[in-house]
Amino acid sequence: MEATRKLNFSNTSVFFLKVFFPVNISIQFSQALICVVFVDFVSKAFLHIDLLLYSLGGCYILFLAYKTLKSKKSNTLLELTFSNLAIVMLLSPKIWLLFPSGSVIANQLNQSVVINAFVFAFSMLAVSNLMFVLYVIIGKIGTKLLKDNFSYLTFSLLILFAFFLFYEASKLLLQIP
Repeated sequence: MEATRKLNFSNTSVFFLKVFFPVNISIQFSQALICVVFVDFVSKAFLHIDLLLYSLGGCYILFLAYKTLKSKKSNTLLELTFSNLAIVMLLSPKIWLLFPSGSVIANQLNQSVVINAFVFAFSMLAVSNLMFVLYVIIGKIGTKLLKDNFSYLTFSLLILFAFFLFYEASKLLLQIP
């Protein structure tokens, strides 16, 4: 995360406990629940919507990867507060495209919508907290190795995620009669 790239371990831990985790549990958890219910409803109303969500999500992530590669390196230290991060998470198209893609997978659990939603929300909570730790570690190592050309690492991670979404879409295409 750019906001923690230049912070020491203790300040990163404080940021995680005071800002990231509270926002994650209050905002992202709710978003995951909403997305599973919404995707379940939409997928029942429109067949093959999951293919569209995977494809749109993959295209948008590729666009972000391109923009990241073209971005200038930044030496600014971002100060994120609870409200700033909450607004970012609520308005981020990445989250609103990622969650429906994951919701499609969650709805394949063949449980009730409520159980699927809670399984997905708890999974996303665990994954996003783990990813926070990994991004901080990767960011600190990447900053040293890449000499502030962090955009290359971010570009690579985004490309991998986009390919995952396209792979899921291709599996759906192969199932369509």
